[in-house]
Amino acid sequence: MADLSRYLPLSRRPDVDESGVTADRRAETAEVLRALATLVRAGGDGLWSASTERPGWHVAEVAAELADGFDRTRTRRAIDAAGRLVRGGEARRLDELPRLDGPSAAADAFDARAAHILGRERATGVVELDDVVVAALLIGGAAGAVVPLSARASGAVALRRAAAAPTEIRAVIAGHTLRATDAGWEFGHGSPLVDTAHGLLRFLTGIGTVAPHPPSDDDGTPAPRS
Repeated sequence: MADLSRYLPLSRRPDVDESGVTADRRAETAEVLRALATLVRAGGDGLWSASTERPGWHVAEVAAELADGFDRTRTRRAIDAAGRLVRGGEARRLDELPRLDGPSAAADAFDARAAHILGRERATGVVELDDVVVAALLIGGAAGAVVPLSARASGAVALRRAAAAPTEIRAVIAGHTLRATDAGWEFGHGSPLVDTAHGLLRFLTGIGTVAPHPPSDDDGTPAPRS
């Protein structure tokens, strides 16, 4: 597998001093958690009971899975990953999840987690950011909203997902450069495939089915889709 990490920090900007580039994702993870808390709190019971693009899952279950996964150990992550393979890529079974007492409790948990992350000395890796971004894609989709993600957050998770993509996604992106038209990052080799950062993340995480397309013109905007 190509060493995609050499494309960090995923920017097309001119060369600058990048000695401060870090793998610590505390700030990005906390930012997305706070945005999720705001969305869930504002959406109330209507959003809480809304269906997501994960079949059979509502916002309540996605929120519970995220909160229950805080500080997962490497062993538990490996067990959860094995379970997803057994279930053909599905996340944890619904009957395995704890219950959160409504959207206010979930929002409070997300805000508290954000504060905890920012206040601790231990770094936050991309795996926890990945968990939060996936929840943001699912809950945002149920709300008909796009949860804002910084370029660093979207780029880090996109890179991680592309490096470990399943066969059907790798077949699409192999031999191409992936370019986010609205986030200033790209990575890979070959002719470009473009979409917004949100669109690329939906495809790379398997939540969405619309693949990135070649650019339609020199400014890198996506080609029209039928």
